[in-house]
Amino acid sequence: MPDTDMTRRILIALTAISFVLLAFASPRSAQERQVVNVTDAEKFRDNLIAAYVESEALIKFLAGHDFIRQSNAMEDYELACQTLESARARIEQMSAVELMAHPESLPKAGALNRIVEVSRSIRTDVKLLEVIQKLESYSKAGLLTRNSLSGEKTPNARNATAAPAYIPPLCNLDDPSNYPSGADIAIPNGIALGLHTIADGLPEIIGFFVSIPFPLRTILVIAAYAIDEVTNALRAVAADAAYCETLRFYIEDNLVNDDGFTALFISNDFYLTFMYRSVRSSLNKATNTTIPTNCGGTRLTEAAAFFNGSDQFIGTGPQRVDAYNKLRTAYQNIGASACVQ
Repeated sequence: MPDTDMTRRILIALTAISFVLLAFASPRSAQERQVVNVTDAEKFRDNLIAAYVESEALIKFLAGHDFIRQSNAMEDYELACQTLESARARIEQMSAVELMAHPESLPKAGALNRIVEVSRSIRTDVKLLEVIQKLESYSKAGLLTRNSLSGEKTPNARNATAAPAYIPPLCNLDDPSNYPSGADIAIPNGIALGLHTIADGLPEIIGFFVSIPFPLRTILVIAAYAIDEVTNALRAVAADAAYCETLRFYIEDNLVNDDGFTALFISNDFYLTFMYRSVRSSLNKATNTTIPTNCGGTRLTEAAAFFNGSDQFIGTGPQRVDAYNKLRTAYQNIGASACVQ
C-alpha cells in the first residue's frame, strides 16, 4: 500500500509538472514554428522569383536565334513570357501567409535551384553556342527548312542511289564534308533531355488560396522542345550531307571512269541537276585555287543549254546523253595538261 501511495503521488507530481511545461513552453514553441514558417516562406519566394527570372532569360536567349524563334515550339513563347511576368509580380506581392497556405503543393527548393542552375548553364554553355552558331550558318546557306526544324521531314532511303518516293536532299556542293558531327548532335540532345526531366517533375498548377497556373513548367517545356528542334535540324543536315557526299563521290567517279554509260541509268532529273551543280562547283573551286581547267568552262556553258535558271533539265530524252557527255568532259578538263574535247 505505501508503494501504491508513493506511485500515485509521483504520477500526480508528473502530471502537474506537465501542465506547467505546456502552459509555458507551448506558446513559445508555436512562436518558434511561426518564425520558421515565415523564414521558409520568404526564402521560397526568393527561390521562386529567381527561377522565374532565369527561365525567362533562357527562353529569350533561345528566341535570339531566328531559326529557333521561327520553329513550331516557340510559336507562343511571347504569351508564355507575359504569363510568367504576371505570375512573378503576383508572387512578389503575396504575403508569407498566402505563400504557405498550401505548402504541399509548392515545388521543392531543390527543384527551383536546379531550374536556376540549368537555365544559367545553358545560356553560358560555350559548346552549345558553337553548335547553335554552326546551325545558323547552315540556315543561312539554305541547308535548313522550317520542316527540318520541326522534325517533319520524312526520312528517305539514304543508302539507295535511286530511292523510292525520292526526296531531293539539301546539299552544300561547295563543301560537302561540312556537316554536324555526332558530338554536335549529342550536345543539344542531352540538354533537351535534362529540361524535359525537370519540367516533368514540376506541377502544372500550384495552390495558394485558389489554384493558379504554374508558368515555369510551361516555359521549360517550350525550351525543351525548342532545343529538340535544334537536334532535329542538325540530324536533318547530317543525313542530307552524308547522302550528298556519297552521291557526289559516286557521280565524280563515274564522270571519270564509266565511259558515259551512267547516262543510260539517269531516269530522274534530280541526278542531272546534281551532276550539273557538282561539276560547276568543282570548276569554280579549281579556278579559285589556280588549278587549270582548260576548256572546262566552255564545255560547262554548252551543257548549261540543257538546264533552266533553277538548274532543272529541260532537254529531251536523247539530250540527256548529250548533257551528260558535256558535263563529263568539263569535269575531265580539271587539272588536265591540255583541253579535253
